[in-house]
Amino acid sequence: MRVMKVVIPGVVMLLALSVTPARGAGNGGRTLVVCIDPGHGGEDPGAVCNDVEEKVVNLEISLRIRPLIEAMGYRVVMTRTTDITLSLQERCDIANNARADIFVSIHNNAHLTTSEGTETFCYFDSAEGRHLATLIHHEVVKRIELTNRGVKEAGFYVLKNTDMPAALLEGAFITNPEEAELLQDPEFQQDIAEGVAEGIHKYLIDPGRFDTYILMMNPDQEETAEVELIYMTGDGKQERYEEEVPPGHRVTIHVDDYISNRDVSTLVRSTNGVPIVAERAVYFDFDKASGGHGAPGVLSASTEWHLAEGSTDWGYSTFVLIQNPAEDENPVALRFMRSDGHNYKGEFTLEPHSRFTLDVSTVPGFEEADFSVKVEAEAPVVVERAMYWDDGNGCSGGHDSPGVAAPDRCWYLAEGYTGGGFDTFVLIENPNPQEARARMDYMLPNGECVTKYYDLLPNSRRTIHLNEVAGLEDTDVSVRVNADRPVVVERSMYFDYFGIKEGSNSTATTSLDRTWYVAEGYTGEGFDTYILLMNPGEVDAGTTLSFLLPGGGEKKVSVTVPAQSRRTVKVDDLDGMGGTEFSTLVSSGQPIVVERALYFRILSRDGGHSAVGVAAPATEWYFAEGCTR
Repeated sequence: MRVMKVVIPGVVMLLALSVTPARGAGNGGRTLVVCIDPGHGGEDPGAVCNDVEEKVVNLEISLRIRPLIEAMGYRVVMTRTTDITLSLQERCDIANNARADIFVSIHNNAHLTTSEGTETFCYFDSAEGRHLATLIHHEVVKRIELTNRGVKEAGFYVLKNTDMPAALLEGAFITNPEEAELLQDPEFQQDIAEGVAEGIHKYLIDPGRFDTYILMMNPDQEETAEVELIYMTGDGKQERYEEEVPPGHRVTIHVDDYISNRDVSTLVRSTNGVPIVAERAVYFDFDKASGGHGAPGVLSASTEWHLAEGSTDWGYSTFVLIQNPAEDENPVALRFMRSDGHNYKGEFTLEPHSRFTLDVSTVPGFEEADFSVKVEAEAPVVVERAMYWDDGNGCSGGHDSPGVAAPDRCWYLAEGYTGGGFDTFVLIENPNPQEARARMDYMLPNGECVTKYYDLLPNSRRTIHLNEVAGLEDTDVSVRVNADRPVVVERSMYFDYFGIKEGSNSTATTSLDRTWYVAEGYTGEGFDTYILLMNPGEVDAGTTLSFLLPGGGEKKVSVTVPAQSRRTVKVDDLDGMGGTEFSTLVSSGQPIVVERALYFRILSRDGGHSAVGVAAPATEWYFAEGCTR
């Protein structure tokens, strides 16, 4: 693999190409760290049988692994290089203090004289640990050709108490005379070492890696925002970093530079009280899908969240992502509501300061379904939903949106398009035990308004395909939803944008405001950014778009958004706005709604994402989703 720099919204992104490296560099250029742990040692010999001491063989194999890994460009940390005694906690401390990206413990097995073969362990329910263990196991078994005992889960101390993906290899059985003899053979030891090294390398260069970015905008023209970023992972660990966002600037943080190979939630906090705006963008390329998604943060945690969109049908996978910023364990209940009104309730307990991920296809009755989700927690949490798909016809991708903390009777969506290659859907969750009725006002660029009515089953989700609505053929469209009971609304779009095939999603907003902020925007090669303006009022809206540029520069453009209509501004086409990153401040003489849509072509990561603007900067922003695997 070769690491190649690719420019995306104001950052340098590292993508893996299928040629042989310069290897070892992680995303952002940081050298990846591998911790190798030769099991036992000193006063602890491990298994002793057939004239073989396990501690000796473990060390010999580990010392053979080290130069192989170093030759690949990684940094190696050994828990021991001689015959010394180490406690299990000391081994974990060595790996954790080194901020290792992965931990691999080398052991050999003992049981009966007839026991045989190779097995590899990961910790319970550790997706990344299993992935690492599987790659190592496959490469070792392929080389030494002993009985394949498989990859298994276990609660071994070093797997539980290390902060990174971890695997434990049991290469062969010392109690088996034939395998004990092999373990003393330098060539056999080298085969194990090469298998471990190759498995580690395949894990670390996995082209399925995700790149996560936090985008921060400081609209204050005088004061620098001093920002703390708190990263929370699935194991309950927290890491804190400090950044500065100068006045009138936008700053991009590549989370992979700080947190490697993890699912991660983030809290962005301005510690000196200067309010900022924050978004998160994720770019991905893995076996199911490639593309990207983006979303604004939410202002606070809540004990209740709603997700209108979700599907496990049609080639889709849906994940509910929950960030628990609380100090204690936190029970949560998830109610899944199908389109036909069928409901299921699941209960889970979140670890303190952790991120929890649920694959909805594992929920009974929701293996192939369209649905909405309601989340209730004992203590406040943050909830998002991510969806990935491959329709089998050349369109794959993913989109993501934060939940909304409460249903409402009125919602707005600025973006929507039913022209060639685009399909737009509005998703409505009715969390009430009674039927609801929704009025949909579709506002077109020419000021025409098409109105339709829809009935909503109790505790259900309804999907409306705008391309099939009479009067909405081949047009830009904004949407206003008015319901007789509180509901939740989202919009999903699937597109072929000049050969870029993917999809995007956004929650609707209940807000009409005269000022809007959008942190993300980029017009470099391969990127198109649009600002979408919806004016549901009776009076034309004179509007100014102020683009905050690198170095503190600013570009202003004035437009008029006619009454009860929608206006689209392609930023790439504006004078002086080519080839730059930017954030956007929108100021209007009338209350309006603002969204941002972005389409991109980055090697294999073609796609697009959209996000509703935010009406005001704040000192805290929460993001449940994030991935650096």
